[in-house]
Parts: sequence; structure tokens; C-alpha cells
Amino acid sequence: MRNKIFISHANPEDNDQARWIGLQLMTLGYEVWCDVINLKGGEKFWKEIENEIRNNTCKFLYVLTNYSNQREGCLNELSVAEATEKVTGDNRFIVSLHFDPDLTYDNVNINLKRKIDLNFKTDWQQGLKELLSIFDDEPKVPIQKDPDFDLIHNYWNAIYLNDRKPIEKEETYSSNWFEFIKFPENLYIHNFKGMIPRGFEWNKMPYPTYGYKRCTATFGSYNSFVEQLPKTKSYNQNNSRIYNTLNVLNDGYEDDFISNRTLLNIINNLISTGFVNSMKQRDILSYDMSGKVAFCFPKDINNEKMFSFGQLVGKLKERNWHFAFSGFPDLLHNVCVMQSHILLSEEGSLLSSKKGQQAGRRRQGANWWNKHWKHKLLSSVANLVETDGILKIEVGDNNFVMVSGIPVSFKSAVSYVDPDEAKEALDDFPEEEGDEVVEVTNVADE
Repeated sequence: MRNKIFISHANPEDNDQARWIGLQLMTLGYEVWCDVINLKGGEKFWKEIENEIRNNTCKFLYVLTNYSNQREGCLNELSVAEATEKVTGDNRFIVSLHFDPDLTYDNVNINLKRKIDLNFKTDWQQGLKELLSIFDDEPKVPIQKDPDFDLIHNYWNAIYLNDRKPIEKEETYSSNWFEFIKFPENLYIHNFKGMIPRGFEWNKMPYPTYGYKRCTATFGSYNSFVEQLPKTKSYNQNNSRIYNTLNVLNDGYEDDFISNRTLLNIINNLISTGFVNSMKQRDILSYDMSGKVAFCFPKDINNEKMFSFGQLVGKLKERNWHFAFSGFPDLLHNVCVMQSHILLSEEGSLLSSKKGQQAGRRRQGANWWNKHWKHKLLSSVANLVETDGILKIEVGDNNFVMVSGIPVSFKSAVSYVDPDEAKEALDDFPEEEGDEVVEVTNVADE
């Protein structure tokens, strides 16, 4: 009885993909044959393999990558599967699982072009879902009524989790947090009542402002806005409330007019707005995302500067990819959080299509590991800071929020070693080495 799913793959390059798909199918109750699971020591015994394909296999899965696409052993297995397909009469006997985003359809082995090709390049779980729908079609792939979950658990521990367990070794991790070094001394709330024309556009003010109870909260003094609000020449500065910024941050204010929590929200908003405004004053590109603005450097920057960390712009077919960043304050932890993104451009302009941006972002980002994101973020920050290594966010007349250009680091009592991942990362980016990066939004939640 044909009741096994045979998984063909390049050994050892595609072992992780084969292990993952094989163990997922076993957990769901399917009987699987794969050399990284069934053959002791990982050695291939051709007679056993040929027998499994010819006599026991009901579906032949081909893990398609640049390696398996040209590996002689894989192509030999495919040849036996093609002969077996004719015997079974199942035109869905061979299913190609396309894992490699760099392997284009034009370069796929001609014998696989005629087979079902499922997309595992961007989402393994979605690919598995589509594969299971094929198993449900006629002829259906049999499922064991009582899978041996103890055996499957042992496989996960012995095979998939092998060499992937925490080890007792202290390790330093860089974050995407950048510490605030200095704030403006005072936060002002000006009562410009009667001095503001109806319909005035506050976004045209030179510095960030925030409306509160018909007043104007800002880090700028009352005379900072005379050019935009000429009537403020006669403003009585005694009508302004002044709050020491550090006292607010240390939870030091509470009065009948405003709570300390509201003051914190105002400071947060002013810094967020100041960050966006300061970036827009630079010779870089901006892109409106959902609830944030992302920034990136133009394509010519790689020709002008050499980066000690990572490149910020590259080619993606006829387009360019750009490493992008956005920033927002986390006053609880006294840091500016820098988030990483990918944007696409065409002929020097960022794509306006949200779908186009999203599709390209997933494709380019699939090839980046943690260390690559970290190094590109550090390259971006290195181009934003002053010569003293400080990033200045303008929020008032000669008032700046100052941010360290060095990310906050955390120490862990344990480490984690994945030899395959480490090797691939070094092979792809041999010039980039360093600590891992950990994106943090709230340490207390980690």
C-alpha cells in the first residue's frame, strides 16, 4: 500500500527545510520518509531510497532550491519518481516546494516545470496549507489514525532541535534603543487666546506644538512664533505656564490645570513630531506608513560613502531597495526607538503603490538575518549623527532633544548557537560581523 510521503532535498544544504516540512506532516498524522529522519547517520542508501519511491510513496515532495535544482542525487530521485508517476496514474504525484526566492522559474529544471509548484519562498505556513489542500484531493493521502506523538517528540528533540538549544555563556545583545542624553530645560504652555487667526495651520509652525485647553504647548518660548503669529508681539509672558522637563519626566508635577501624565503625553508628541520634522529637513526620502513616517537615503549614497556596517541601497531587478527607519520616543525607558523597514524606488522616486512596496519588502527582507538589519540601522544612524556622535532633534528655538548614536546593549546569561544560520549569514555577508540585534518595545514584556 502506498501510504508514505517522500521528501527529496539537497543534503546538507536543504536539511532544515526538509526537517521542518517532514516533522510538520508527521505531527498531522502523515507517514513520512526523508533521509534526515529515516536513515541513520544521514547516509543515503540508494537501494532503500529507490524502493521507497517505487513501492511505498503516494506523494513525492521536491524541496526546490538552487542546490537541489542541480544536485545529481536529487535529480536521480526525481527520475525514479517520474517513472513511478506513470505507474500510479496520479498526475499530482510529484509536488515541487519552491523555497528559494533567488531561483527564478526560467532557471528551474525542465522536468520540474511541468509539475505543481507551491510557493514556500515567503511563507512556509501558507505553503504547507496549500500542500494539505492537494493531499485532500483525489487520490487522498492516507492519515494514520493514531500518530505516535512520543516518537515525533523525540524526532523534534533529536533532529530539529539538535545544536539549537541555549548554552550557558554570557552574551551581549545590541538593541534598537538609543538613549536620550539631553532634553530642553522647560516645557511651555502659552495662552495665545485671541492672537491666533481662525483656521490657522499649526503644521506650518517652525517648531512642534500641541494644543491643550485652547493653549499651545511647546518647547519654544512665547516669542518663537512672532513671524507666524504677529499679534504675539504684545503677548504677556506671565500668561505662560512653565514646567521643568526633567521634573515632568520624573513624575514631579500634578496641579489643577494639567496632570503629569498629560504633560508626558505632550512631551512624547512634541518629540515624535520633532523627529519627523528634523528628518524631513535632511536630504533623504520620506514615506508615509500606517501611523508613522519612514525615511531612507537616496540611491546615490552608496556611490558617495563607504559604510563600515552595511549598505543602505541596492538593486532589486529594475528597482532599488532602500533600508529605511522610523523613530519614536519611549519616555518610560528614556530611549528613542528606531524601527527598521525596507522601501522600494523606481527611477529615483519611492513607489506609491502600497502593494508593490509590501511585496518587494517581503522578498528583499527574506534574505536578511538579524545582524544585517542591525548593521544597516547602525549605518543609517552613523549618517544622522553629528561629529560628536549625537543625533539632534530640533524641538524649539535653539532647543534640541539629544540622542546617543550608540545603541543600548543588554547582557544575557545564556547564548544560542545555530551553526547553519551562522554559516549562511557569514557566507552571504562576510564583511559584516558583530553582536546580534534585538528589537525591543518594552523590556518588562520580554
